[in-house]
Amino acid sequence: MKIIGKSLITSVALLLLSTAAHAFSGDMSINTENISFSKSSFMQGQKTRIYVKATNNSNLDLLGVVKFYANGSQIGADQAISIFAGKTDGVFIDWTPGYGNHEILVKLLPFETEIDNPANNQIVTNIYVIQDTDYDGIPNSSDDDDDNDGIIDEEDVFPLLASEQFDTDGDGTGDNSDDDDDNDGVPDEFDDLPLDPEETMDTDKDGIGNIADTDDDNDGLSDTEEENQKTDPLKADTDEDGVNDKEDPFPTNPDEWLDTDNDNIGDNTDTDDDNDGVNDEADEFPLNKGPIIQLVDENNLISLFKNHTFDASPSYDEDGSIVSFYWKIDKSTQKEGNAIKHTFNKVGDHEVSLTITDDQGEQRTANFLVSVINTSLYIQFALFIAAILLALLIYFKYIAEAENSQ
Repeated sequence: MKIIGKSLITSVALLLLSTAAHAFSGDMSINTENISFSKSSFMQGQKTRIYVKATNNSNLDLLGVVKFYANGSQIGADQAISIFAGKTDGVFIDWTPGYGNHEILVKLLPFETEIDNPANNQIVTNIYVIQDTDYDGIPNSSDDDDDNDGIIDEEDVFPLLASEQFDTDGDGTGDNSDDDDDNDGVPDEFDDLPLDPEETMDTDKDGIGNIADTDDDNDGLSDTEEENQKTDPLKADTDEDGVNDKEDPFPTNPDEWLDTDNDNIGDNTDTDDDNDGVNDEADEFPLNKGPIIQLVDENNLISLFKNHTFDASPSYDEDGSIVSFYWKIDKSTQKEGNAIKHTFNKVGDHEVSLTITDDQGEQRTANFLVSVINTSLYIQFALFIAAILLALLIYFKYIAEAENSQ
């Protein structure tokens, strides 16, 4: 029995060895020496090519695929491989790695798995990838702006995240993603100053919040002034008549916005807007005060043949300026200028007319008479009379007294 049993065991063992030898007759294999890379050091974001060479350990031509994995995730698609009997063949895959440690796993999958030895069908190798967040070829250890967002790392709250740079409220969520950057309880879309936790409104959009701003609506009136005159400090045009509160003499009356003559009666109600004494209906310039004529010397007695100056330079225009002075003398002589010189060569009364025009085209005219006298004749006559009086004085005082004394 013992001999029969031993023979039976030997026969079974020989049968198993024969079956095993037949099972692996088409064996394909890879080993750790058969993997290589296109570069010796690896940087984040830089494409790397992984090469693998497989061997056919049989006398059969064999087919299969090679799969590449990095940290458990397949890289690209399956790579077909075809190896002649007793030969080798290689495949490769391109891979752009991320930062850190990576386990590279390569699997060889023969098409005829039943004749292949699975013990030599995969290899594992580990590599380390240097960090280069912005893929600019400069390692983060040497780069002063790791995410290439224009903010240097020292000032960047999120130096490895190009989409974020600041975290105003320090809640760990960058301002670009945070819907309430200053954490004041008002969402950024409704917050005029989303980076200032003390301010939420900026009515006039001047960058100063209403709490700090002394003129919230930027109409030129302080908030205090507006409160005193009962206008709205948050509305530049309280009565909505189209005129800014500061410029509107009637800021709470939508029916009035002008007071040309400053008489506290709005132009829409006032019948003489420029207060020039001419009713608006009859006034060619109802909103313009006409110029005022004033002369330096209004003495109407002028000497014959002497150069006389007519000076109207004190004339003025209350709401503008005078643009021209036009003189007429005796309806024939015409001169221009605020002061003119003229010589009269005939005694008697002479007509003088001055017309001035302001910058709105409104005119005023003054007409007056001057009397021209021959002053030299009067002087001669006065000297003649004086001589007579002197002669009489001498006669009566000296000659008459002498005659009486004889």
